Amino acid sequence: MKRRQTRQKDLILDVILGDGKHYTAEEILSFVQEKDSSIGLATIYRNLGLFCEEGKIQKIEKDGVCIYDGNPKPHDHFICVRCHSIEDIKDDYNESLDKVTQRSVKGTIFHHSTTFEGYCETCMKQEEKTWN
Repeated sequence: MKRRQTRQKDLILDVILGDGKHYTAEEILSFVQEKDSSIGLATIYRNLGLFCEEGKIQKIEKDGVCIYDGNPKPHDHFICVRCHSIEDIKDDYNESLDKVTQRSVKGTIFHHSTTFEGYCETCMKQEEKTWN
């Protein structure tokens, strides 16, 4: 079923596809409301769900928080445990891991998602200051 493209959808996609960053629905709402204050959080969530279903974006869940990524292709992430920033891992996606793991799973693997955790560069510098 083809869904119509609305102004609200365009605004939401502009935010999430814009700069390669990862946002919560609330952060997307604050950007969108700068251009259209009539858009509410329910509209944001509904459209983010549709975009995930359509494969336009992906959702990352971390500690009960949903974060949306404008890059729908399979890739891995780095999350800072201090400031909670998320970065895409630039290395090539390892499809062979899907194939190797498939041997031990009764279902079908489409892709995997690996999350690496540590300190981002900014937080690492701040941590070093507290260590000295």
